[in-house]
Parts: sequence; structure tokens; C-alpha cells
Amino acid sequence: MQRGSQRVSDTSVGLLGRVQQGDTEAWRDFAARCCDSIQDWCRWRHMHSLEADDIVQNSMLVVLKKIGGFTHSGRGSLRAWLRAIAWRCWSDAIARASRSQAEELNGQYELAIDEIALLDERYEQLRRMDLVKRAMVLVRQRVRNSTWEMFYRTAIGNESGIKVAAEMQVPLYILYASRSRVQRLLQREVRMLELLEESSEDHRQLNADFRESAE
Repeated sequence: MQRGSQRVSDTSVGLLGRVQQGDTEAWRDFAARCCDSIQDWCRWRHMHSLEADDIVQNSMLVVLKKIGGFTHSGRGSLRAWLRAIAWRCWSDAIARASRSQAEELNGQYELAIDEIALLDERYEQLRRMDLVKRAMVLVRQRVRNSTWEMFYRTAIGNESGIKVAAEMQVPLYILYASRSRVQRLLQREVRMLELLEESSEDHRQLNADFRESAE
């Protein structure tokens, strides 16, 4: 740890001046000393090698950008400046990682919500289909065979009303009136079944609450 820090502490004002004037050769020597010092700081922070490499690289980009405005104010000032830059780069890296994790968790949450919504929608579709099937059985028993056939072939089988009316030898308006009547009966039965389900669910919940309070 002392090797890199000592090299930065011993950096001459003349070398720093040549770097600030744009001397390429001086920059190579200066940059090597800076990297050593920042690496030492990373080891002191117990960073793993990949994390330390990122901090060194990001810190040196800041050094390159700001070295022209640095003022040497005595032994140790350059090392303190470098460590302040490294600390800032490390803090920024932690903040970016936290934001990334938060965004990932938020994405997973939104995906889960979407999946739950799809499952709820699918469940509601299946439940509705079951209610319609049960309602159809009930309505089928309450209407004439011809009325049911006109409804079923046009509404369920998607056959042409004109074709069905012609084959069954009934006026078209009679066919549509019959289909509409069956549809109204189905809607009524579905609603009644829904009310029965809601009532049963409320009854089950009351029983569950009663058992829980009794315990």
C-alpha cells in the first residue's frame, strides 16, 4: 500500500506543471503514479479487482479532465485530491447499482402485476363461460325447440339469419325476435347465478369469520 502512495507524495511540482502544460511524456509518468495511489485506496476499501479497475478507470477520466485546475498546496494534497475523486466515483457506482436494482425490482413487480391481471381476467372469462353454460341449460328447458334452434344456429353457430329463416320457413323478423328473447333470458339467468354465487361467497365468509372469532 505504501508504494503507490509514496510515489504520488513524491511527485514533483515540476512534473505536475509539465502535465498541466500538456506534456504527453510527463502525463504517462504522472498517470502511472495516480493509478497506483487509487489502486491502494481501493485495496484499503477491500474492493474486488473488477470493481477496483472500474474505479481506477473512472477516476483517471476525472483526473484527466480536471488536472489543469488542480493547485498543489503541499505534501499530501495531490494524494488527498485523488482519493476524493476515487471516493466520488465509488459513491456514484454504488448509486448506479442501487438504481439499477431498483429498476429491475420495479420491472419484476410490474410484470408480476400484469401476470396476475391476466390470470384474473382469464379466471373471470372461465367463470363467465361456466355461468353461461349453466344458464343455457336452464333456458333451453323453457323455450320451444324451434326458438332455441333459431337462437343457437345464428348466435352460437354464426349462421346467416336469412339462410336459417329460409330453411326453417319462418319470417326473418320472427327469427330475430326469437333470438333476442333467448338472449334476454340468458342474461337474466346469468345475473341470477352471479347473485347466487355472491350470496354463497358472503355466507362462506361469514362462517369463516365466525369460526375465527370463536377460536
